[in-house]
Amino acid sequence: MSDSADGGQSQDELTVISYSTPDFRGFLDGLSQDCRRLGYRLHHHECDQVFDKVIAAFDYKIGFIRQAIIEWGRVLWVDVECRIDRPIPSTWDPPLISCYDSGTSAGFSSGVLLLDREQLWLVELWEKYARKYPQFPDDFVLDFLATQVDLPFATVPFEFYDRDTLCPIARGEWTNDQTIVRHPTVNRWPRPLVYRRAFRGKQRERHAERELISRQRKGIFFRNFAGDFDEIEALFGTSGETIVTRHGWVFDTQMREYAPEMYWPDLKDDFTVKPRTFEASREQFFQASSRRSFREKALSRMKLDREDRRRFGQKKGF
Repeated sequence: MSDSADGGQSQDELTVISYSTPDFRGFLDGLSQDCRRLGYRLHHHECDQVFDKVIAAFDYKIGFIRQAIIEWGRVLWVDVECRIDRPIPSTWDPPLISCYDSGTSAGFSSGVLLLDREQLWLVELWEKYARKYPQFPDDFVLDFLATQVDLPFATVPFEFYDRDTLCPIARGEWTNDQTIVRHPTVNRWPRPLVYRRAFRGKQRERHAERELISRQRKGIFFRNFAGDFDEIEALFGTSGETIVTRHGWVFDTQMREYAPEMYWPDLKDDFTVKPRTFEASREQFFQASSRRSFREKALSRMKLDREDRRRFGQKKGF
């Protein structure tokens, strides 16, 4: 583990922590710039391992967080693709975690997580049950533990689509005057179905895999792009410039192809695929299902072992 930036802070002050694998290392520059600008020490670990399963990459961070707490005390874990736009509020006290409600599911999201040494027991418990249930994302494990153990988390909500939101976390590249942390999801562009299936489970699909990938990428675009969607639509089919870059995305206006700039042109995709409008994407994303979510099913399958039932008792409800 190594420090990417050092603001000269004491051990008791906030340290931003994150790790990256080789395929995500390109996101580090943005987070490093933010920490230097805001005066936060950044403790970043370059993990050379490439994980075959995305859930294994999620779980790796738990042990990293545990070691960072021991070394630094108060830490703010953020996924390496995150950006910190404004100082962390003094009202954010550990333990604190981001949370969401997508319409189809709701719960903790450990992409933004504030902890200190008083929560070391919690991280150790989280790590234990992540190992016990390696088929489920680490967020699901925390949600499960919250149904069984008194986890004293404060929660900070994030917003997917409403650009005028008062939520302090934006789940995209866009930002407003209230945004503290941006948590984009453009990192999912190369393998969008891997993330979809990790959080939604395997489903009966109506479309071929190639089309599913394109549809997932279109959703990534509408949730992340920080520019004007009407401007982008107007660019296509014009006789002007063929290759256009806007807000970190590249568009081929003649071939009607596009991609985040960091993935262009190797992973460009079809812009004409559904959903075709921001409004349609939002409606689809928040459409509630009559079935229990994969997250709810996962929580019902997890159990405390006998030792922890004795240690913590059984908490009723969530």
